[in-house]
Amino acid sequence: MIYLLAHADALPDSFPDLCRAFMPIERSRQMMSYTRIADRKLCAAAYVLLVYALKKEKLFTQLPVFAYGSNNKPYLVNYPNIHFNISHSRGAVVCVLSLDPVGIDIEKVTGYDDDMARYICNPKEYEWVTGLPGMEAQRFTEMWTRKESYVKSTGTGINCHPQQMESGESRVFYTGKNNDQYIISIRQCSKKPTP
Repeated sequence: MIYLLAHADALPDSFPDLCRAFMPIERSRQMMSYTRIADRKLCAAAYVLLVYALKKEKLFTQLPVFAYGSNNKPYLVNYPNIHFNISHSRGAVVCVLSLDPVGIDIEKVTGYDDDMARYICNPKEYEWVTGLPGMEAQRFTEMWTRKESYVKSTGTGINCHPQQMESGESRVFYTGKNNDQYIISIRQCSKKPTP
């Protein structure tokens, strides 16, 4: 299930300090490592959204504690059978819970940068991004969220040139409109059966 918190930037500047009262130490440290208050608010909102998601799915037993596995992929120590992923971008936060490894990315649609598109997209992807005049910004943002959700689902992180990153098989959602549009991509990996 996907959970979205829009307008997280409208939270009061005191929100991160309020959240520190109940956040696990490692999450609080990560939040405080951001220098900008806006980034701290997004980090705190992501944790609160995760707690909310666990409660809505009737899975909540205690506050989630993060640990990091191979390639620094986060997992929940005290929810070993639940996979999760969170992402935030310019005032919006998303969270996904799953029984299988999962990655999610959200990005706000901004102006189109052709040089960036050429750098990130392989030739086939670039052709798709530029194939519908007037939609380049939306399509480029979608392409990037697809790639990002994939590397987050596998836990590899960005370990190759962006043109080589996988961009298929993600589910994509558009939310908002006009100058306040976000694109969310989710990639779920099936667990490999144990031999």
